[in-house]
Amino acid sequence: MEHRDQILPKVSIVIPTKNRCSLLWETVKSISSQTYSNWEAIIIDDDSTDETIEQMSTLSKEEPRIKVLPRSSNRPGAPVCRNEGLAVSTGDYVIFLDSDDCLAPFCLENRVRAMQTYPSLDFGIFPCQLFRNQPGDTALLWNSETLDNDLDRFLHLHDVPWQTTSPIWRRQSLGRLGPWDESLLRWQDWEFHFRALIKGLKYKRFAEPDCFWRMNAPDRKTIGSRWTVEHVHCIEQLLSKVYFMLLQEQMFNKRRRYLLASLYFWIAKRWVSLGERKEAARLWTICWGKKLIEKIEYWEGLFYFQMWASPLTGGMAKLYLKIRWSKKLLPKKSITFKNTPLGQKS
Repeated sequence: MEHRDQILPKVSIVIPTKNRCSLLWETVKSISSQTYSNWEAIIIDDDSTDETIEQMSTLSKEEPRIKVLPRSSNRPGAPVCRNEGLAVSTGDYVIFLDSDDCLAPFCLENRVRAMQTYPSLDFGIFPCQLFRNQPGDTALLWNSETLDNDLDRFLHLHDVPWQTTSPIWRRQSLGRLGPWDESLLRWQDWEFHFRALIKGLKYKRFAEPDCFWRMNAPDRKTIGSRWTVEHVHCIEQLLSKVYFMLLQEQMFNKRRRYLLASLYFWIAKRWVSLGERKEAARLWTICWGKKLIEKIEYWEGLFYFQMWASPLTGGMAKLYLKIRWSKKLLPKKSITFKNTPLGQKS
């Protein structure tokens, strides 16, 4: 953009991080390489034990647009860090970037231009390209745009339409949306984006990929990769929250009831995998109490939870439900990764 910095809107890039110093360098390098100059990067460190604070503080002295701060709250977690980063940021627009992901050099210029072209938007969505070692080393997108309703896609476990870095947010719109849910141990970005759709924030999808999501390497564990009892309880509470949001906004229909029920079923299976069949039955009973399923489906689910773990009857139970529920409670895995080169429209 051939304008002076003074008249360019500022973009705040909020980055939570913990013990990812080497990967964070790549993330920050992608920000420093932007063709758009009026930005600030707010790095909130979630009590790292590596050299994150020291190295980023040194970098901040060389590049004042980069600010690194320790998490001030006693509560840990990425959503806490994002809320703290947003609170100290000063940009007209905000992007939430994970500390192992990257931006294309034209990302900020691309997004600011789009938001200025459509001043009524609360946020814009941009495709995200996957990578393994270096941005651009694969031609896979996070997911394809379809004709399906995006709210329904978020309720579909295997069809989340976009990830954390894909949106650029107008600051005043984030005020309407509210903070990240700091109680969530998982699915924080899922809840944040789902809530934006529930609240009716106006958005538009754009065609050109401009950010990169790092694919999980076999030898690298992601934060919160293992499910625990606390994780399952947390997602239970989230599903209850989603239920009441849909109910309050009168946005339920038959399909959404079954999509939400499929999420209840999936979490109930997590209880079984932890050896807690009674908890699975309790959760499935809650699902039935919310009238998300019919009585026959309730009893079929209870039967499945009892038989699933058995080597003799587990396969039979799975086959039975696959036939009975294939179009309702067991939605097909429809998330797709398109072979679309960066810069080419999908």
